[in-house]
Amino acid sequence: MGSRSGYPGVSSRKLKTRETLYINFSYRGVRCREPLPGLNAELKKDWDYALGLKREIERKISLDHFFYADYFPKSPKLKNFGNSNKSGLTVLHYLNEYIEDAEKRGLSLSTIRGYEGARNNLAPLHDIPVASLTSADLKNFIKSSSVSIKTMRNRLSLLNSALNEAVIEGVIQFNPCTAVNPGKYMKNQEKVNTRGQHEDVDPFRPAEIEAILNACRYEQERNLLQFAFYSGLRSSELAGLKWIDVDFFNEEVRVTEAVIRDPKNKTSITKGTKTSAGRRVIALMPEALAALKAQKAFTELKSECVFEEPRQLAPLTGADQIRKNIWLPVIKRSKVRYRNPYQTRHTFATMMISRGENLWWIAEQMGHDGPEMLFRHYGSYIKEHDSKTGNSGHFKSGRN
Repeated sequence: MGSRSGYPGVSSRKLKTRETLYINFSYRGVRCREPLPGLNAELKKDWDYALGLKREIERKISLDHFFYADYFPKSPKLKNFGNSNKSGLTVLHYLNEYIEDAEKRGLSLSTIRGYEGARNNLAPLHDIPVASLTSADLKNFIKSSSVSIKTMRNRLSLLNSALNEAVIEGVIQFNPCTAVNPGKYMKNQEKVNTRGQHEDVDPFRPAEIEAILNACRYEQERNLLQFAFYSGLRSSELAGLKWIDVDFFNEEVRVTEAVIRDPKNKTSITKGTKTSAGRRVIALMPEALAALKAQKAFTELKSECVFEEPRQLAPLTGADQIRKNIWLPVIKRSKVRYRNPYQTRHTFATMMISRGENLWWIAEQMGHDGPEMLFRHYGSYIKEHDSKTGNSGHFKSGRN
């Protein structure tokens, strides 16, 4: 092996038939030495070419524009540094590819829209070649964000799944998402205030519920909102509720469908509930039962849907319509401090907790797999109830 003065990082090595030039450089912390077949170690112009190539590679490495396979497509090091045909593909390419595959698999529209939203919010990473993406890039992205840890985990979950395809294709050997824990870098890991209450939970008090119901402009508005407060259904589930699912004899309602709005196509779609646990049978509280009985006069004979838009007299198109056409004007008329419609669901949950209902039963009514979600969101309310009743964490074994 030989070297020449004035050609740092370039060397020659005698093989079977002739001397071959090599260049040496560092890439991603790895010392690399690659042959340049076809160059003649006896010619000065070939040494000049090798030195120029080394400098070009080092410049591209410094700019983060170097793709190993573009220069050394047959190198054994490709198993570490990327596939020759796809090393330049970006993060956005793999995100788009994953979403397209999800559509082909028939995932629900709401899931696809969620993926699209997560993809759009990963924009700072879009143009980075996957082969160059590092865990440090993800760390900096997380630290620069102000979203909740749940939202960040949802975004990184999509990215992780998309990058797994790059691993399968041999573009990268290691998925950088697996080395990053967003909880270590988020400014606020939990949405819990100084009183130990989850900031997303802001239930209405009984007097506020009464004021809201009295502010309704139409009887159908009152029926819908009263049922929402005393059933715990999501707005999309209220829009999807059908008379065939109402059992007045047993005072139960079967929740199986939800109506969502597709903003792209401007159409409403009826789909299954948010989760498999969301398909449930709920026992009707007296107030919820009364709301359904009052609603019978309006839609039972003319529509399969229980609730309708009270001015248009047509089936509800989803949660957004309920918020804009019903919730916003009624809250404004009531003079009650504004909270979003989802707080009717939180109100139901805290109401059940305050009454000492069994946590497993409440979780079932809410459409959760178990009470873990209740402890996460309503822990302070559960503790408050225990302190007042002296239950020390023990609830009634069944519904009152």
